[in-house]
Amino acid sequence: MSFYDDASLVFLPSGGAGKDGKAYSIKPTDGSGDFTFSRGGNLSATRVDSNGLIEKGRENLLLRSNELDTNPFYVASATITGSQAGYDGTNDAWLLQATATGAKIYQIISLTGTQTFSFYAKAGTQQYLRVLYLDSPYTQRWYNLGDGSTSSGNSYIDDAVESVGNDWYRITLTANQTTTRVRVQIVDGMGSQACASGDNVYLMNFQLEAGLVATEYIESGATKGLAGLLEYSPRFDYSGGASCPSLLLEPSRTNLVEQSEYFNGSDWSRNSTSVIDNAIISPEGLLNGSKFIQDNETIDCNVRTQATTNVVIGNKYTFSVFAKKGEFDKIQLDFSDSRMGDTYVIADLTNGTLIAGADNTNEGIEDYGNGWYRVYVVGTAIATGTTARIFRLDNNGEGNGSKGIYAYGAQFEEGSYPTSYIPNHSGGTATRDADFATKTGLTSSINSTEGTMFLDFKALANTLPSEYSYFSMTDGTYNNRIAILQSIGATNQVRVFAFVGGTKVFDLNGSVTDITTQTKVALRYAENAFDLFINGAKVATDTSGAIFLADTLDRVSFSEIGTTTNTFKGKVSQVLVFQETLSDAECITLTS
Repeated sequence: MSFYDDASLVFLPSGGAGKDGKAYSIKPTDGSGDFTFSRGGNLSATRVDSNGLIEKGRENLLLRSNELDTNPFYVASATITGSQAGYDGTNDAWLLQATATGAKIYQIISLTGTQTFSFYAKAGTQQYLRVLYLDSPYTQRWYNLGDGSTSSGNSYIDDAVESVGNDWYRITLTANQTTTRVRVQIVDGMGSQACASGDNVYLMNFQLEAGLVATEYIESGATKGLAGLLEYSPRFDYSGGASCPSLLLEPSRTNLVEQSEYFNGSDWSRNSTSVIDNAIISPEGLLNGSKFIQDNETIDCNVRTQATTNVVIGNKYTFSVFAKKGEFDKIQLDFSDSRMGDTYVIADLTNGTLIAGADNTNEGIEDYGNGWYRVYVVGTAIATGTTARIFRLDNNGEGNGSKGIYAYGAQFEEGSYPTSYIPNHSGGTATRDADFATKTGLTSSINSTEGTMFLDFKALANTLPSEYSYFSMTDGTYNNRIAILQSIGATNQVRVFAFVGGTKVFDLNGSVTDITTQTKVALRYAENAFDLFINGAKVATDTSGAIFLADTLDRVSFSEIGTTTNTFKGKVSQVLVFQETLSDAECITLTS
């Protein structure tokens, strides 16, 4: 038989098909089987894209980003005229012309944390600009549009001037502060704050975004401009070098590191270590990886988060960071005080192996390509209180003020295993809500009296303490449901069961060698006939039990009953639903 032809519902993430709020099924072909997908109303989720790069959600926080004559842009001591020739071949640029000294354009904004302001500019009768963030700590920088040079400034993290042709430049300025407005001002020289009436420059495409670097311009209108992985985008993930994606479904997690990429900020302290921001291409393909340099031969050189995070005795926590070798090739991650015990790991960044760790920890290393690895360590709090996290350079006493390693994307989360990277530039915490997908109205695709359901997946961890992980067909209630799940506290175990009219009619389970590798499960159900197949074998059966009345089940969900309770946690490669019971041979073939 052709399983895809005979199935009534086929969901294959390998197609990568979806949009914000939808994950498309390839059958039924009319869209009636498409899953509704949700997460949370923010951009805290990431995925690994088809190029092997970490993809974030991006947003232009400025409104009407190229409507410079429109509120919320304000022009002072100047006029603004549109329909000018732009850098991109359009006539979408603007001429800002001074009518008095202090000519400027600005937009009022409210933002705290690491942020990057960018725009395109070309010299007119004047070639100098002053760019500012207001109010605290008052970041500014001067630019020469004649030759692309910069001079003076204060409180900024980094800046860039990129020539884009035809005498146009993209100006970028990065700061870490509380911002109430961003401003571009015409001036008559480097360090000046004055200009003459008639001085003018060309401007277009303003952008303000969280993070250490400017990304590709996003047009905005009355609302923020959005691009990349959006709030409700399904995460078709290619991590681990996969050639085909899986649908990544994770629980809610919070990154407790207050600045996950800006290691020079006050949220981190440095001991005998210097940090160069934006020193190397990171795992997201942007120039926002940092270099950590040993100042001298001091053995105890490290970078640590400030001890502001409260841990609770008995709870597990995971600390991770992306790292790449430089002149040194080893990194150590650990928790820095007695509340987390002797919890550490040392990784070799030459070959991606772990070379040491404490006996009471779980640790790991994952290859992210281009020499980057994600190193993590898991520990259990042995006391309640505030704690910090450290990563150390292992330099063999060879520090000289220039040698070091590279790092990016630190994360500290409560939980017994690492989840996908949650970027945080806020100075507070960042939370990614749980992924959830469901499809209702499937009465015509589900045979409630007999059938076969198939799930091809990888679990996130061998055991999920306190976190049930369900895939189910239900009527939206606990009384009528049939489910495949990973049980709480059960290592490498798959469990299946059904409730009919509120009564449990069967409960079967089977074990696998490693549930975090590809696991294929088929659940066959009919009156007095319930069978579980895993990875090419029939592992459990029950020959007694009632079955649902016709047309009882009407939804398929990556959760317990079609709500956000007990959502599925794993990487899903396939979902198939059949309206008939497949034979033993067919189930074995399907799960092999």
